[in-house]
Amino acid sequence: MILTDDNFVTIIEAVKTGRHIYENIKKAIHFLIATNIGEIVAIFMGLLLGLDTPLLAIQLLWINLVTDSFPAIALGLEPADKNIMNKKPNDAKKGIFADGLWSKIFVEGAMIGVITLFAFSLGNNLYGLKVRKNNGFCNT
Repeated sequence: MILTDDNFVTIIEAVKTGRHIYENIKKAIHFLIATNIGEIVAIFMGLLLGLDTPLLAIQLLWINLVTDSFPAIALGLEPADKNIMNKKPNDAKKGIFADGLWSKIFVEGAMIGVITLFAFSLGNNLYGLKVRKNNGFCNT
């Protein structure tokens, strides 16, 4: 840290900003990895169960481009928690995935994938939706 003045408040604000940025990065990573694991679970389990593909390549691209990007940006721009300075400092030896973040990510990703497969199967059974490929385009 480089201080440009001799005011102690500058140090406090720098630490607060650093904690805020770290928390926002952690939230964005959590969200992005969990949703991508959900996509992988939906495709992989769909193939193992012998279902028609629940998500086409263009749909996966759309999910990654639009529905992943804007929420991740919003999480990155989220305002700081009011009590961020009351929390204990992070242990420098612990990584960003410490304290159970990996388990949360995998549980949430699995839930997203299973719920996606359930919704696809329900729609397929109730409404007779079939995924067909015709010259690279999908007709339902």
